[in-house]
This record gives sequence, C-alpha cells and structure tokens, in this order.
Amino acid sequence: MSTKAGWQFFPRSTGIEYVHDSSSTHFSDAPLPKLVREVIQNSLDAKESGISDPIVVKFADTDVSPSLIGAFQLTKHLTACLERVKKEKKSKALQKVYENARKALKGKRIRCLRITDSNTTGLRGSNWDALVAREGDVRKPDTGAPGGSYGTGKNAVFNVSDALSVFYSTRFVDGRNGRVEKMQGKATLMSHQDPASGEDLQHISFYRASNGGPFITTDIPDFFRLEEPGTGVFVMGFNPRSSNWVDEVTSAVIENFFYAIHHKQLVVEVSSDSDGADDVRITYETIDQLFEARSSRKPNAYYYYRAIRAEKAVSTQEIDKVGVLDIHVALSESAPRRTAYVNRNGMLITESREQSSNPMAPRGKNLWPNYAVVVSPATDSGDTWVRMMENPSHDSVSSGHLRDDKEQRRAERIFEQARKEIREIVDKKADIKRYGDTSNLEELAKWFRELDPDAPGNRKLHVDVVPTPISQHTSSDIDDEGTNISSSDNVQDGGSMERNNDNGGVVDGSQDNDNVHEEGDTQGLKSNSPERKPARRPRIRKSRVIPTGSTEAVIAFDPTDGPIEGKFNDVNIRLTPAGGERDREERIQIIDATVLSAESQQFTIEDGVLSLTPDTSERVQIRIVADSEIDGYALKIG
Repeated sequence: MSTKAGWQFFPRSTGIEYVHDSSSTHFSDAPLPKLVREVIQNSLDAKESGISDPIVVKFADTDVSPSLIGAFQLTKHLTACLERVKKEKKSKALQKVYENARKALKGKRIRCLRITDSNTTGLRGSNWDALVAREGDVRKPDTGAPGGSYGTGKNAVFNVSDALSVFYSTRFVDGRNGRVEKMQGKATLMSHQDPASGEDLQHISFYRASNGGPFITTDIPDFFRLEEPGTGVFVMGFNPRSSNWVDEVTSAVIENFFYAIHHKQLVVEVSSDSDGADDVRITYETIDQLFEARSSRKPNAYYYYRAIRAEKAVSTQEIDKVGVLDIHVALSESAPRRTAYVNRNGMLITESREQSSNPMAPRGKNLWPNYAVVVSPATDSGDTWVRMMENPSHDSVSSGHLRDDKEQRRAERIFEQARKEIREIVDKKADIKRYGDTSNLEELAKWFRELDPDAPGNRKLHVDVVPTPISQHTSSDIDDEGTNISSSDNVQDGGSMERNNDNGGVVDGSQDNDNVHEEGDTQGLKSNSPERKPARRPRIRKSRVIPTGSTEAVIAFDPTDGPIEGKFNDVNIRLTPAGGERDREERIQIIDATVLSAESQQFTIEDGVLSLTPDTSERVQIRIVADSEIDGYALKIG
C-alpha cells in the first residue's frame, strides 16, 4: 500500500472479488432525480438543532484540475480494469464503462458536480466513516431524524460519475477541537491487478493523505473547502445524461420536496457553468411560479402542493405505531386521484395507487370528485416506524420489509386503520356521508335518502319478493356456484331487479336471498334427491350487492347463525359476472375493501378475492372496490 498522498488501493487477499459493484443499481433507472432525492434527504436528516433557518442545498456544475484529484494515477488503474474486461471477454457495456472513465479524466479540466449543504451538522464522529468508508452503515446525526434504513442511498451519486469517483468534504465545530475540516475521495472500480506489482487489488480505492487518513484543515485544497458548516459531495466526470440537467434537477426538487419547501425547511439553488441565465433558486416564495412554469400538463406533485397550500392539515386519531397522521385534501377537476405519502422531513416517498407499495392510499371512490391527498406522520416515532418498511431507493413502503410475520400482520392492521381514517376525512371533505345503516330496508334506503315518497312528483319504491326455486343440485353445488345477484340499479315503480341463474333460480337484487346456503333446506328438491354432503365452502345467508358507483358496491350478508365446532366458517368473497353479459370465466378483482359493520374483524385481499372469518352472527356489511365496472351487471358471489 502506498504511503504517499493519493489513491490507495488495498490487497484483495482472499476477500470477495468484485467484477462490478452493484450497490448503486437501485438508482440507475433515473440517475439524476434519484441523486437529488438521496442527497437532499441526507441533508434534511442532518439539520442542525437550534437553527431556525432552512437547510440550503446547492448544486453547481463546475470543473477541476486533473492534478487536484490524482487523475493520472487513477487512470492507470482504470486501464488495468479495462484490460481485464477485454481479456475475460466481459460485456460490451462493462467495457464502455471503463473507456468512458478514462476519457473523463483525459482533458485539461474534469467536469464536476459540486453539491454542498449548510445549516446542517456536517459529518461528525462516525458519520464520516458511515458515508465515506463503510457499506450498509446507517448513521445519522443526533438530531432526532430517523434516517434511512439500508445505507445504500449514498451510492446514488456514482450513477452520474463517468470517472467512477466522488470526493467528500465536511466542516463542523467540535466541542473539544473547535473547527474541524476533512476531505477524502472514493473510487468504485472492479477487482484488478496493480499496474506496478501485479498484485490483486480490491475494487474500492480512497484518495487520502500520506498518513492513510483524510486530508484535514489547511491540507485540503481550496476547491473542496466549505465556507460554512455542512457537507460537500463532488462528483467527478459529471455526466447528467440529460439535455437540460438544471431543469431536470429543478423538477426533481419541486416534485419530491414540495412539502419541505412549502414549510420553509429547505432552499435549493441550482447553477450551471454558463453565464448564470439558467440558474434557479427554489424557495417558499418561488416554488409556485416554478410549478406554474411546467408544461400545460402539470405533474401530480402540483396538486399535492396545492393541497398543503390550501388549508391546514386535518389530523387523524392516534393510530397504533404510526401515531397521528396529518392529512391534506385538494378536490380539483384535474387532480390525479392519488394519495401521496410524505415523510416527516418533507420528502415524497410514494404516490402509487397500489397498496402493496403505498399502504396509506385508500382507493379513490367513484363518489369522490377528482382528488389529491397528502399524508404525513405528525411524530418522529411514527415516521421511524414507516421508514423501516421503505425499499432501498425510498420510493415505496411495504410491510414485507418487516422480517417478523406477526409484525407484518400488525402493520397491515395499522395501515388498514390509517386508510379508514383517511377515507373518512376525504368523505367529509367531499361532503359524502358514511355508509353505516344495518337493517335490510335501510341498506337500500340509504341510497335513496334524499327522496320523500310523499313529495309531489315522487313515487314510492315498491319491492317484489320473488321466491327462489331450488334446483336438484346439492347444497354444496349451490355454494360452489354462488349467489346470483343483480347489481343493476334500474329499479322502476312496481318492478324488481331480476335475473335468471344457471341453477334455475331467480334472485331479487334488492331483496334477501334466504333460500340459498341454508343447511337442511329441501324446498324444491325431488324426493329422490341424493343425500346432502357437508358443505365444502363457507355458507352465507341473505346476501345482497348494492352498487354505489361504477366500480364500487356494498356487499351485505348474514354469516351462519353460530360457530361450528367452536369457530365460525371462513368466508371467501369472489365477484363473477353471471349470465351471458360477460365471459363466464372472467372474474372481477376486488382491490380494496372496508368493513362497515363488525369493525374489529380483519380481512385479506389476495388475487382479487376477499377473505375473512366473521367474529359475529350479526349481519356483515363490506364496502368493496373492483378493478372494473360492475354497475349494471348481474353478479355471483362465490
């Protein structure tokens, strides 16, 4: 190992041989936006306590002398890597990586993206090693900020470095030593032979002082020294992979950090190496203008920003683990009908419609106008709990990241409760009353609550009860086919909603289906009908589907009167179109649900099927959301 200042590579010995370091691949699909997210999140996590001013993050396109970063020495090692790639006939893509790296270090000046922050703690103590010298280490300043979960976000900067090298600098005040400054470089290559000795070397190298540690204080070149306490990241061989990197960074900032900027927690400056005409300053005062300057088709974040700007948050009740959530709602004709989850530092984590990656998102109901909802935890403890379930690139949340099955199930129950609270807040905002009546007649009456049958021009709703003949099928056969229920809402005076099913039965879509799934009921069966077999599937009684929107309905049914052998039957709810209106093999997927009665009971949705075990003999009512239109079709509940 060299004892001179410069690049220091270490013997591989019997360690792992890296052909290609994949630690940054989580961020390679959108390198510049994800770099912006990771760098600014780290700065927000490191806010200096006792300072009320916002954190300031600056992005500047500049250049540096090759001699300042040991470019000649590093190029020798890049050449050794390239020779190995060619000799072992590695992929053309990998060969291109090392060709571009050598090219980036060849010129008289090396392009560099300089990123600095201020009003932050800097990299005190072990935080320096966690960022610069360790992989998978998650250490954040002692500020109460929860920080990341994987320690891989720091590698996002390498995706825009053609030179495969990044330099770090920090400045902070230590109680014992006063002002402290450090600087060090890092290159991520591949395992290769030392150009001088032929010794096998590790893939990681550090640009260090002659004592093997970082450069300190006056030994640091002026280019890397910081004017204020904070952290600096210098990306060598900067390649933004963008025709307008300033605009791309600006878009990434306002679309991911609108919450932090609006709440005056963050200011971002972006400057190019030209005459400064394209320089951008993103603040509480300018973000609105920057959003308006986007194309005529506004990004979803514009509507989230409008939601938090419009009025104060509405808070949920205390929810286990996640605590209180702050909810902002905007109703707008152009809103995306999505829910954004924003962490406590003000960074957008996910706006996915899929609850597998955004479990805070209730399904937008057809009765809601177009909406934009912003959800953010009100406490650090709640934020920390959710962060445990973020993926490495911090753009989705899933209980699957919890290793313990019990914790996963608990998390699902918590998210279900959170969605219920959020749904009720949006209901209130949209002036939609919550479905909650329980008697059979009131189930229908709720949807006609505005009609007074005695008012001039109105007519009373008449319902005909149609007996359901029972075919020669056994009870288990009927169960397997399910209950044929019409969800058509074309109810006229004196009429009924009827459709024939394949078993010869006619079920009134607005009335109870008492004759299906009743154990021991022989009405309509021939005297020589075979002896009944025990039901192979759960039994339900008096089932009904009440459409409440094109893709939404309320399903109501009575479970069996009591437990069998000490417990209730499981109930699996499937929706299948009946009759000839659709392909009989097509099954409608249930994608979201809310239990409107027996609130404590739990359910799961898998492959479009809702499963639950009723913990009551009382009538069960469930609001469901389907993946396709159901209004106007006869449906079977299987």
